[in-house]
Amino acid sequence: MPDPELPDPDPDEPGEPGEPGEPHVAASGPAPGRRPERPGPAPGPGSERPGPAPHPASETPGPAPGPDSATPALAGSTIAVSGATGFLASYLLLHLLPQGTRVVALVRKPAHRAMASLMLALRSAGAPAETVQRVARQVRAVQITLDRPRLGLSEGEFQTLADSVDAVLHCAALTKLHGDAWELHRTNVEGTRQILALAAAGRRAPHLFHVSTAFVAGARFDGLVPERQLQADGFLTPYEESKHRAERLVHEWARTRGRSATVFRPSVLISDRAALPCAPQHTYAVLAAKLTLFLRHGPRALVESSAPLDATGRLTIRLLGAPDASINLLQVDDAARAMLRLAEQVTTTTSTPDAPPGARVHHIVHPTETPVTRVNEALQRRVPWLRLALVSDRPYPSGLERAVDLYGAEATAYLGPRRRYERTSLCELERRRLVRPPAPVDNPYLDAALTPPAMAR
Repeated sequence: MPDPELPDPDPDEPGEPGEPGEPHVAASGPAPGRRPERPGPAPGPGSERPGPAPHPASETPGPAPGPDSATPALAGSTIAVSGATGFLASYLLLHLLPQGTRVVALVRKPAHRAMASLMLALRSAGAPAETVQRVARQVRAVQITLDRPRLGLSEGEFQTLADSVDAVLHCAALTKLHGDAWELHRTNVEGTRQILALAAAGRRAPHLFHVSTAFVAGARFDGLVPERQLQADGFLTPYEESKHRAERLVHEWARTRGRSATVFRPSVLISDRAALPCAPQHTYAVLAAKLTLFLRHGPRALVESSAPLDATGRLTIRLLGAPDASINLLQVDDAARAMLRLAEQVTTTTSTPDAPPGARVHHIVHPTETPVTRVNEALQRRVPWLRLALVSDRPYPSGLERAVDLYGAEATAYLGPRRRYERTSLCELERRRLVRPPAPVDNPYLDAALTPPAMAR
């Protein structure tokens, strides 16, 4: 079955592990548990600003600190952001730009195209017009090749770029779960190595914020995953292994250079907001798009499949997994707010000369795991003639079942784990009322998150 006809995500876009990391959906009106989001009218065309030249003066910072404000400690600073046009990065910039933060967007597209993509991503995330308009004044796009030495820049361009930033936020990743191992290594591992070189070269000693994934936990099926560096104990996908190697580079870099760094490990980031056409999509929206395209072949699949029908005439697809398996799903806006609040704490702490070196790990996860059976039920509500059955053993899988294993990897790769994630960092933010605890990922939210993009309907 061919891949769905969706926009080809840039390899410098972060994925959310499923993303589970590349590396996107809505009901009419806010679904339960969702904070109302602000619509943003279409902006004017993006402007190209070649080369790492100085930014114009920043604008007046936005609102005072609080659970719904952005990060005042980063106001007026300059941050290099890889993967700036991606799903997660667009929500981070949605909060950063109103604070007057200047952004150097490290992108693979020509600068003028990247600026247009960034504004589209912001509008899709619900940014108001005044935030989108800040892109032309506060964002400068620099075209790079992520895995090349000096990011593909000349020595002078690279040094000027490194010297111009106060922090580096590395969101870029290739997030195809079962992608080619070399391609994943080149983008995720070697790309991280070049971002570390950028952070090392800057005369301001910029703080590194590295977006990893909660799925570096790999084949740990049970127990509590700690907020610290993890040993390699096996992986479920090549993507996970590449992200684990990248994270290990960050830890080694911080230790050997005596620098501090921050590692964010987000889980599966989702939204109940419908993405605009050609804007970045979250993992479950991609899954919904694939499901929608699969439905076009539904009658033929019923005839040709050897999968059994139940008493009600539904097609049963057996999925290898555990009946009590769970997946951590987190609303992307909550993830962005939490990451920026943690960045604020780091910025304040590392401004002192006695700041301890090393990489600090933060899980960006929901406090409650979502049972896989609830996700399957949401999928079945979209497809009345489909029954998904979790089984521990599946002798003689049908051709359709084998196709679903591969085609729906965003879901089928994680049908066994029952693990939980330490979230000490987020609990402390919630205790201090710097962020609100995320709302439950209830059935209405799941239904909205699994609404396919308009282009796939």
